[in-house]
Amino acid sequence: MLLAHAFSEYLANFKTALVFVLLLVFAPVAFLLGNFFIGSGTIFLDYSLSYANPSQLLLALAFAVVYVLLYSFFVSIIIFSVRKDLSTLHFNYYLSEMIRKFTFKIFWFNLGFFLILFFLGSALFYLHVPALAIAIILFLASISVLFVPQAIVVDEESIPNALYNNFDFFRANFSSFVYVLVTAIILLLIAQLIEFAVGLLVPIGAYVSIVISLIFIVPYLEIMKTYLYMLRYDLIKNPDLLHRKSRKKKLH
Repeated sequence: MLLAHAFSEYLANFKTALVFVLLLVFAPVAFLLGNFFIGSGTIFLDYSLSYANPSQLLLALAFAVVYVLLYSFFVSIIIFSVRKDLSTLHFNYYLSEMIRKFTFKIFWFNLGFFLILFFLGSALFYLHVPALAIAIILFLASISVLFVPQAIVVDEESIPNALYNNFDFFRANFSSFVYVLVTAIILLLIAQLIEFAVGLLVPIGAYVSIVISLIFIVPYLEIMKTYLYMLRYDLIKNPDLLHRKSRKKKLH
């Protein structure tokens, strides 16, 4: 039922979800910079960049900052759209007054967290920690803050309070975290299979998977997380009824 509701909400906000496609312009830039690689539906930064010259490092970090800023804006928009559908609020007021605040809060959180992961990964790489161990450590750190954007937008909290609410959400409803994580892994595995299959025919498999990720996987997972977050805190008083009303409103 949750998957169906999340998918229906995705369809209702399909035009909003399409803004993530704009991030595709970063793919060829990342390719030209040479310090990034594309695969599994995303853009990865090479942690050996810590050995690069200062100008190369600054250029890569500037690229990452711009990417994170736009990504934060798009995440704010999609979460807020779902919140608007499933709760009662004065949309015009909040759109003009709050989206900018949500965007920059998520941006500063994402940027700070990205830098923490970058320097942590670089330090582990420098210490010759096996690549698999580095990947596992960074993965566990990343999933630990899965619901922070939802806490920022839905609860309208500061970054420290959003972190607290994120961990409190984990503690109170760990099954929701597992549900999102399993769904994300399955969707990414499908994207990887498509990437591999396309790559056997033409050398654009990585770009196909990132298109799939930006058009569907990323917005769909953010929608699912928002739905679960609002459901957990009783912000959706009658989820089925409100969901049907929001769908009807979108269709007319």
